[in-house]
Amino acid sequence: MRWAGAFLGLTLAAGPAAAQVASSAVPPRPVAEVRLPGPDALYDPDQGAPEALASPETPRGTLFPGLEAPWRADLQRFRLRLFQDHGITFFASYQQLAQYATDTRPGVRQDWAVGGWFGYGATWTPIDRGGDYEGTFVFRGGWRGALGGNNTWPAPFGLANLGSAWSAYEFTSWNNRFAVEDLFYEQHIGRNFNFRIGNQAPQATLNFFRFKDARTGFTASPLAFHDTIPYPAFGAGLSFRWRSFADGFYVNGALNDMNGSPGQRGLDWSTLNANQLFSGVEVGHQWRRPNGEFDHLSLLVFYAGTRRTFNVDTSPNSPGGGFKINGELQRGRVVGFASYTYNEARGGGISTTFTNHTAVAGAAYLRPFGINGEAAVAGMWSRPFSNLIPGLARRDQYGVEAYWNIAVTPNSTLTPGVQLVVNPAFNPSVDFIAIPQIKFRVFL
Repeated sequence: MRWAGAFLGLTLAAGPAAAQVASSAVPPRPVAEVRLPGPDALYDPDQGAPEALASPETPRGTLFPGLEAPWRADLQRFRLRLFQDHGITFFASYQQLAQYATDTRPGVRQDWAVGGWFGYGATWTPIDRGGDYEGTFVFRGGWRGALGGNNTWPAPFGLANLGSAWSAYEFTSWNNRFAVEDLFYEQHIGRNFNFRIGNQAPQATLNFFRFKDARTGFTASPLAFHDTIPYPAFGAGLSFRWRSFADGFYVNGALNDMNGSPGQRGLDWSTLNANQLFSGVEVGHQWRRPNGEFDHLSLLVFYAGTRRTFNVDTSPNSPGGGFKINGELQRGRVVGFASYTYNEARGGGISTTFTNHTAVAGAAYLRPFGINGEAAVAGMWSRPFSNLIPGLARRDQYGVEAYWNIAVTPNSTLTPGVQLVVNPAFNPSVDFIAIPQIKFRVFL
C-alpha cells in the first residue's frame, strides 16, 4: 500500500493492508476487488492496524460484525468508484477520551478530563495513480476540545492539573475552532522513495511504534505522542521516506517549522524561520516473516530549535538535540517492546517537553479471544530537567499504563484502560495517582 494511502489509513475492506489500486492507464478491476486508502490513520503504513496478524489462519473479527448502518455498504461502493475513476477519496472519524484522576495538584478541582476529536479530510491522486510516480494531494482538518461542563480536555491532565510529566497531548484543544492539520503534496519517485511538502506533523513520519496511535492504543505521552522528543505541532514542513523492500532497511526524515500552532494561529506559514526548525532522521530495520509478523529496531536522532511563538519567561524554550532507540520483538500474538530517549531541548514545539530521559518497556497480546485489537501493558520512567520552571520542584516519575483495544463493530472501537503514576514529577504533595480511562472511535 502506498504511503499516502497508509498515512490516511484503516482499510475499508477486510485484511491487514490495502492492495494497490490500478493505474488509470490499466483497465479498472471490478469494484469488489479494489481497496481504498483508508480513513485518516496518523502514522506510517505499519502503524495503521497494529492489532492484525496477517495470517489466513487467524481471520479478523469484531464483537458485533453485523452491527453497522445499512447505508454503509452503498457508501463504500460509491467511494470505491470515486477513487477508481477519479482518484478521490474522503473520510471522517470521531474519537473521545474520558479520564478521572484520584488526586490532583493542590488547589486544582478538575479531576475529570473529557476530550472530543473530530477528524475529516480528502485525498486526490491525479498523477500516475497506482504507478511508480504516483502524486497525491492530501487535506485533513479537525476539531479538538473539551466536552461537558467544567471538565478540562485531556492534554492539561499532566503538568497543569496533576503535576505529572505525562499527558494525553493528542486530545488537545483547537480553541473551539476547526483547524487545518494536514495540507501537503506527496510524490513517489520509484518504488522505494517518496517525499511530502506542505503542512504536516513530523510524528507522522518519525518515531515508529506499533501501538502509539492515541485514538486506539496507548494514551500516556511516553508511549503515544512521546513529548520527550520536542516535536512541533502541525506546520510547514518537508519529509521523506526511503525503504529497501528487499531487506527491510529504511530511512525516514523530517524538517518542520517549530512554530506551527493550529489551535492558536491556524494555517499560518509566516512563522517559518530557518533558525527555528525541528529536524529528525530515523534509521531502522524490520525483519518480516511470511505470516505478517515482524521484529523491529530503529534509531531516531533529532534536533529542535527555539520558537518565537513562545516566551522563555513564561514557557521553557531552549534548543537541543537527542536520540531515541526503539526495539520490538514479535512471537506469534505477543509483541514485546522497549525504548530509551535522551533529550536536551526544553519546551519543544508545543511547550510540553519537560523530560531529559525517558524509558519504557512492555508487551502486547494481539487479538485476544479472536477479536480485533490488542491488550497491552507498559512500564514507564522519566527524569525531568532540573530548574525547568523556577520554583517548581521535580523528581523522577514512574508509572504503568494498561489498555485493551476492542473492535466492537467493523467501524468502531472501544478502549478501556488505566494509568498508575508513582511520584508525579511536579507534585511532591502526592505519591500516587490512578487514572482510569475509556475512549472510543467511530469512522466512516
